[in-house]
Amino acid sequence: MRKAGELINDYLRESQLANNRGYPIGTGANGVVFESDIPGNVIKQRIGADEYDYNTNTQEADLQAIAADLGMAPRIAAVENFQGGIGNRIEMSDVRPNFETHGESYRGFPQGLDAVRVNQQLGQLALKGVDLGDRHNGNVLYNKMTGRPHHIDFGIADRVTGSDQVQALAEATANGFAAAGIKDVADIYRATVYDLLAGGDVNDAMDVAKQGFSRLQKIKQVA
Repeated sequence: MRKAGELINDYLRESQLANNRGYPIGTGANGVVFESDIPGNVIKQRIGADEYDYNTNTQEADLQAIAADLGMAPRIAAVENFQGGIGNRIEMSDVRPNFETHGESYRGFPQGLDAVRVNQQLGQLALKGVDLGDRHNGNVLYNKMTGRPHHIDFGIADRVTGSDQVQALAEATANGFAAAGIKDVADIYRATVYDLLAGGDVNDAMDVAKQGFSRLQKIKQVA
């Protein structure tokens, strides 16, 4: 199977003029982002067939919509699905005028207070049954006025329930503690939650995970 990057390069060479959207304003692991014909919107166009089918595209849009309702992601304007998955599109609001990137490296990770805020949001999403997966400087933007994080690229986001949901919440919380400079608390908290999960006590593990997350939400500055 060809890599997603190769598919993207072929798409840009062969279909850019036919697409009539000009050069992309962004690329990801499984698609490219173009200006929309509608002012204030952009379009993410998926590349590839087998890996990026109707269900994947629809789920990505659905999970992004949950984050958007919480003010954490661009709002979805439209979703287009095509047979075989080639060219599936998600149209959304263009957040570039009000948001910016942080960090020197695209593949670097949020640090300090940025990381705390990102993990506070990941915890909120985990409580909604959404696991965003890997977050880095390339898929997190920040409000230019408030510094509030905003998430883009939901291609690897997933729905989670049961123990997976507990783990998503616990990881976000523990990572937030560590970013705030209280790694000892992070280690004890993570171990406690995972010990309960190992014993099959999912409900108790969720209760402990929520208690820790409640503490994380109160952190406004880092040590």
